[in-house]
Amino acid sequence: MSSSRALSMSADTVFMKAGNLHRVCEITRVDGSSLLAEPYAIFTSSRNRLEYLCFQVSEPQGWRELEARTVAGVKLRESQFTTRPDYRPLDLDRYPLMHYSIPTHDGRQRWGEKRRSTAAG
Repeated sequence: MSSSRALSMSADTVFMKAGNLHRVCEITRVDGSSLLAEPYAIFTSSRNRLEYLCFQVSEPQGWRELEARTVAGVKLRESQFTTRPDYRPLDLDRYPLMHYSIPTHDGRQRWGEKRRSTAAG
């Protein structure tokens, strides 16, 4: 880890802070590209990869699942957002292991649970 990275908050921490404050964030990718997004959740995918769930508000707009290893940094922006009604963190098949999530527009929330075990058939 570089010393400049050690002195700043991790991308995960800033992403979660932005979600808690309902603030848009700027996500910079390791390839140098960036996007503006509403941060919603951090989860482990069915492929066992840590991912960020966000809604991209810069073009092209839409839901994005970004592998954490492709994110170089996250910065808070001033603009705020309202939770989208189509945000669905309770989908256990799509999001098998949730580490962090903001509440849905009607107050439901998932985070920090243990991985579900599946019975052998």
